[in-house]
Amino acid sequence: MDKMTTGVSNKSLFAEERQRKIIETINANGKAVVPVLCEMFGVSSSTIRNDLKQLESKKLITRTHGGAIRNSKMGRELSPTDKETQMMPQKKAIARAALELIDDGDIIAVTTGTTTFELVKLLPEKKNLTVVVNDIRNAVWLEDHTDFNVYILGGLVRRGYHYTTLPTRNEFLGMINIDKGFFSCNGFSVERGITAPDFETAKSVREILDVCCASYLMSDSSKLGTVTFAQIADLGYINGLIVDTEIEKEDFDSIVTMTDIILAE
Repeated sequence: MDKMTTGVSNKSLFAEERQRKIIETINANGKAVVPVLCEMFGVSSSTIRNDLKQLESKKLITRTHGGAIRNSKMGRELSPTDKETQMMPQKKAIARAALELIDDGDIIAVTTGTTTFELVKLLPEKKNLTVVVNDIRNAVWLEDHTDFNVYILGGLVRRGYHYTTLPTRNEFLGMINIDKGFFSCNGFSVERGITAPDFETAKSVREILDVCCASYLMSDSSKLGTVTFAQIADLGYINGLIVDTEIEKEDFDSIVTMTDIILAE
């Protein structure tokens, strides 16, 4: 399958990129065996076993005799610390592409996530923004680094993840209009849409998107094909997907029939 850009051969993949592709393979097939991975990437069995050992130490897969399996059919939610070590060059590129969609004076919403936090850190390049957030870290960072009007949504703080969910319909959201909303996810697919591992999170993000004139999913390509517990929205509901250029061409062709795609170089 072709990538959207010409990449290096499998034999010359860096370890991080190879391990990302191993995770994608295991998530797609439920399991993988060492000989097949060796052939796929053109490396020795000891290299693959070392990759699997590192991935298991990060709790991304479970090793078995002769290979590995995915941790759960519905995927496992990484901790914020784990997420910060994954796909950072791609996340930074996606954030830069998202920034280009924001105009001075906009009212925007930015939901929780490591990719969206990269966008938050770029927002001082804009002027006179009003920013609605559900993430405590995003609110604190914006307060320290900008003079923007910042609104943080109330609700239950999700323990260990530093953001709020809305147990009931938020009265504030029912009274405002937002120009553009930027959000991330734990997985997305053509068939099952955009998903999160927690129902309250999915419901809260959807309520934010419902009051946005335009909404954009910011997600690296490693999340494509992953399905977690609760659906935020169908891909056709959003105005655009901002994704890195590692997305497969056939996936690009399927998704672009449902929503616009912005490739982050």
